[in-house]
Amino acid sequence: KDVTYMDFLNRVRTGELKLKSKGQWDVPHPWLNLFVPKSQISKFDNGIFKGIILRNNITSGPVLVYPMNRNKWNDRMSTAIPEEDVFYAVGFLRSADFDNWEDYENENMEILKFSEDEKMGVVQYLPYYSSQEEA
Repeated sequence: KDVTYMDFLNRVRTGELKLKSKGQWDVPHPWLNLFVPKSQISKFDNGIFKGIILRNNITSGPVLVYPMNRNKWNDRMSTAIPEEDVFYAVGFLRSADFDNWEDYENENMEILKFSEDEKMGVVQYLPYYSSQEEA
């Protein structure tokens, strides 16, 4: 979708206003944002999009997938990224109800476990750690 530069910069705000108008903003948002190495994107597609996501059939909200270039990042950036020159940002931007948010959290954990078990080198953007040992 082609948009103006200002619309691109305000895309999250626009989405927020849309969700608010539908009463879907003040609900749990079990989002998951990942960086997937280019060499692993087919395995990610087959195992996660065509496997976990289709099997569970609970998706609500957009899924963003776009390529990134490592040479556009530097040591001052606030996150770890894959070692490859090209990687994909994959964002599951979902809204849940208060009675089913755990289904999404469980799916997020399944996605992370699959990525780790398959040794894909996926990096979670802004991971949540419940203890110092996990970091």
